[in-house]
This record gives sequence, structure tokens and C-alpha cells, in this order.
Amino acid sequence: MKYALIFTLLSTPALAQEVDFTDPALIGFGEEVFTDFCMACHGEEALGGNGPDIQGAILSDVTQAIRGTDQMDPVELYEGEPEAVAAYLMSLAPKVAEIKLRLLAERQQGSK
Repeated sequence: MKYALIFTLLSTPALAQEVDFTDPALIGFGEEVFTDFCMACHGEEALGGNGPDIQGAILSDVTQAIRGTDQMDPVELYEGEPEAVAAYLMSLAPKVAEIKLRLLAERQQGSK
């Protein structure tokens, strides 16, 4: 519930009402998407391998990464898949995710 509340504060109202990052079904779907698209580089538990440790990554991390980086080609995910992957990664390291969400909220408050 904590993630859903913080996400509500950080996103558009329509999307925020639809996403509960603690939903076990969403987390399970995110694990499937992660396995298909991310595990080869980020490892079975998202602790790194050819790619970095991404446990605790939040939605903004996922959406930025799938656009492509210096180390990673873009990945095409369908609607709802980035949120699911973020839910799964947040579930692996909830304290890390909580800190990232708090820092993001503080940055967004500071830019207003």
C-alpha cells in the first residue's frame, strides 16, 4: 500500500488509480516479464551479472532503462509491463524502493 500511495503522489491521477505496486498478481507478472527480458543480463535475482544490480528499481528507473542506455539497448515492453517489472523489482528490495521513491518525491517538490 505504501508504494501505491507514494506512486499516487508522483504520477497522473488516471494511472495512479490503476497501479498497486504491492499487488501479488502484478508482482508475479513482473517476475515473468523480468525473466523474459531482463534476467539474462541482470541475473536471476536482479543482483547483477552482465548488467548492474537493479533490485529496488522504481518505475522511473525501469522506464528510463527500457529507452536504452550506454550499456543497454532499448527494450520494447507493452502497456502495463514496465509497471509490472517495477513492482517485481520493488518487491525484491522494498527499503531501497522506499528510499528512491522518497528522494524522487523530494526532487519533484523542490522543482515546483
